[in-house]
Amino acid sequence: MYRVMIVDDNMANLIMARKTLEDEYEVIPVSSGISALECLNDMPELPDLVLLDVDMPNVNGFQVISEMKNVPKLVNIPIIFLTAQDDDTTELESYNLGAMDYIRKPYTANLLKKRVDIQIQLLSQRRKLAEMNNSLNNLVQDKNKKNLELQYSIVAMFVDLMTKRDGFGGDHARRVEKYMDILISAMVRNGQHGLSADDATTICFASQIHDIGKLCIADQYIINARNNQGSEFENGALQTHTTLGADMLSKVTQLSAGENNFMNYAYNMCRSHHERWDGNGYPDRLAGEKIPLEARALAIVNTYDNLRSIVTDGKILSHQEAMMKIKFMKFTSFDPSIADIFLSVESDIRNVAG
Repeated sequence: MYRVMIVDDNMANLIMARKTLEDEYEVIPVSSGISALECLNDMPELPDLVLLDVDMPNVNGFQVISEMKNVPKLVNIPIIFLTAQDDDTTELESYNLGAMDYIRKPYTANLLKKRVDIQIQLLSQRRKLAEMNNSLNNLVQDKNKKNLELQYSIVAMFVDLMTKRDGFGGDHARRVEKYMDILISAMVRNGQHGLSADDATTICFASQIHDIGKLCIADQYIINARNNQGSEFENGALQTHTTLGADMLSKVTQLSAGENNFMNYAYNMCRSHHERWDGNGYPDRLAGEKIPLEARALAIVNTYDNLRSIVTDGKILSHQEAMMKIKFMKFTSFDPSIADIFLSVESDIRNVAG
């Protein structure tokens, strides 16, 4: 059972929160910031989540989180701030200090329960990813183990996790692999980019996990962005999926470097598939051929699938409309040479897309 600490100097709020959560969580009520810090420092088993009131006498919530961030064993405990203050400055300060969420008082029991459930689900997924990384690290340390087995394990685990978390994400990953197979195969035949058939197979397979960083993004942010309803903050948070995903793969990439290209391709696509040819993309604002080749190809395929499956300008685009959009974005968003190859196999793409 997950453990949730509630820190609030208002006894009525403590009682309500405890009754709301105690059926599913082990609840630890604490009535002051000072007591919270004492408990956290002395507890043999730390809470999995802290609900922290901002407005408390003597030691307020901001001071508590600041102290926690200086203690190694407490620094990674997720925190949801609770406050009656209704201003953007307080909310922004909460996130700047490292809070995972922010709830304004007065709140309903249902809202509190839902927000706690979301953070616990994210925590569970992060722990699963950490276990996967540990398993992968153990695998790659065995120099005699075939990397092909590792590759299939990585992709299968992440795609399965994406599918269970968000069916759309898993389907998107599978469609992207099919479109990448068509594009990269055409690039091999073209010969302009120096890709071999082995490169093509590895790149296509690795492309399925380009969005794994979204496993660490709140569901609502992803849903809002998909419906073109995301706030500036939510859209900014969503953009971090590139670096979050790359960070997941970085250690394994270092361990497996020199044995094959799979993890390097996966890392590059994860981090750089939202870079733009003109340098106005993210996260690193790379331009032109400074963007890894595989990420330049994936950017086109990823955009095509999004245009065909997510509402854009009030509708989901047809194949022909999406192709026109790709053509229009040559020289700005996409490598023009790869975009031309993609456009040259548009009939194959259409047959796969349906």
